[in-house]
Amino acid sequence: MIPNPPRALLLLAGILLTGCSLTLAAPPPAGDVPFRTQLVPTPTPALPPASLSLKTGQVIFRERCAACHGALGRGDGPQAAALRARFPDARLDLTQDFAARTASLWDWFRVVSEGRPERGMPPWANALSEAERWAVVFYAWSLAVPPEARASAPQRYREACAACHGADGRAEMAPLADPERLLQAAPAAWIEALRPERVPAHAGLPALPPEIRHALIAYLPDLAFAVADREVRDPPRPTGSAAVSGQVLHGATEAPAAGVTVTLYALIGSSPIFSQTTRTAADGSFRFPEVPVYLEADYLPVAEWQEIAYPAAHPLTLTAGQALTVTLMVFDRTADPGGIHIDQAHWILQPLADRLLVTEIWIYSNRGSAAYGGTGGPGMIFFLPPGASNLQIAEGELGVRYRQEGERLIDTAAVPPGMGYQTAFGYELPLARARTLTLRSLYPVAQWNLLIAGDAMEATGPGIRDLGVRTLGSTVYRLYEVRPPAPGQAVTLALRPRSAAPGWLVPVLLILSAGLAAGIVWIRWGRPVDPIEELARLDEAYAAGEVDEATYRRRRAALKARAMRRIGAE
Repeated sequence: MIPNPPRALLLLAGILLTGCSLTLAAPPPAGDVPFRTQLVPTPTPALPPASLSLKTGQVIFRERCAACHGALGRGDGPQAAALRARFPDARLDLTQDFAARTASLWDWFRVVSEGRPERGMPPWANALSEAERWAVVFYAWSLAVPPEARASAPQRYREACAACHGADGRAEMAPLADPERLLQAAPAAWIEALRPERVPAHAGLPALPPEIRHALIAYLPDLAFAVADREVRDPPRPTGSAAVSGQVLHGATEAPAAGVTVTLYALIGSSPIFSQTTRTAADGSFRFPEVPVYLEADYLPVAEWQEIAYPAAHPLTLTAGQALTVTLMVFDRTADPGGIHIDQAHWILQPLADRLLVTEIWIYSNRGSAAYGGTGGPGMIFFLPPGASNLQIAEGELGVRYRQEGERLIDTAAVPPGMGYQTAFGYELPLARARTLTLRSLYPVAQWNLLIAGDAMEATGPGIRDLGVRTLGSTVYRLYEVRPPAPGQAVTLALRPRSAAPGWLVPVLLILSAGLAAGIVWIRWGRPVDPIEELARLDEAYAAGEVDEATYRRRRAALKARAMRRIGAE
């Protein structure tokens, strides 16, 4: 089995959906989005690398962990409240007192690798290498120690411990920097050993304050594994303060929304480093009068209503002494999926010698006036064919956002009114089961496309139309348009080996494909562009960091003016 086989197909899907061959309600997320899969047992790992980079651990923590655990490991990330609502036993706060920790570094590594689905913790063995998992474990491990205590730990060790244990912790008579011992011992045992009355050799030594004992224990792995760039664990410092205020409105009526929880997050990258929370007054207003300003940080206000989070359209930029206002919209929840419409469904097939790789990409919108699903309730439902295996999901994990119930894959994320939502997943089918393909949706579908890589397989069936070949990158795909079935109904297509084509046909098809692509480019760029769609794409590009702030604000103002002129003309 090749590693993460549908991942390459999803990356290819990004090329397909952002290119000129197909259209999108909104472009897929930028960049390489790794798949996170179901629980995978992790064998006993090798020891951590001799030199660990905490910078690597910090980057991974901010990208993968901070949304739930918080930027400083305090369990206050933007997704923490929703996760706790679903998993009351979720262990999100990583800053637990060292004296109370009964789990060792080995234990932390196993949890990061294998996950704990019953507590909402996904497995990362398939997305991170062993060295990357060790780096993030070492980074998260010492977040319980205040920065000042961490900074003093080397000097404290030299003063209190080096005489007996050696400057490098490897004195022959009393070594501390023993890698295996450090990985297997729980911090509580080390803390206990530091008590003068517990170890005869410590008799007569002065009792150390708790924060110093904790700092020394946190410093021991640094000695054993030559941990580099320790300073990355220190949080940034504010340069001043600013004020953020605004109003929360009900999206369906635009009436003021009272009693709504509003949290303001300061973000560096996608990692929150600070947050403040308040509630709206009777007129829907809220105010954060003293917001610390951090260099290179963006600020995102998020309203939480009926356990669904509603962030601002785009992050704010603050400078010291500034006062900004923002309007947030919230919606009531509904279990009725009547507002859900599938704008586009794309199925991409990659035949291999013994199996078929399938990637499904669903792009949908909520045309109703209430948010559908959310907080573990009914959500978007997709069907998996019999025999599907190695299920892998973009932007989510089984047991957290997604759950599988038999043939159903359920996305529990809320779908507020609006457009441009996307769910993508991939799986394998044995060729013995892949002779037919059943397309089914619970919701109305506007456009359904099927793409088959290479020329070894073709699809036939009712309501299917062969649109010819498309060349994307170095691969040729055959594109089919499928007449969507009614909601809840299914259409079954036959997949069969494709008869060999004459030798002269392939170059002709490539020439025609190039000409067709050029024609589609002309059609795409020659037709009038909807400024509302362009605004949505621009906002997503800015949120993904693909557009700098000055360009973003200039282009958004121009597009907004065009949209207003268009609305006025209509």
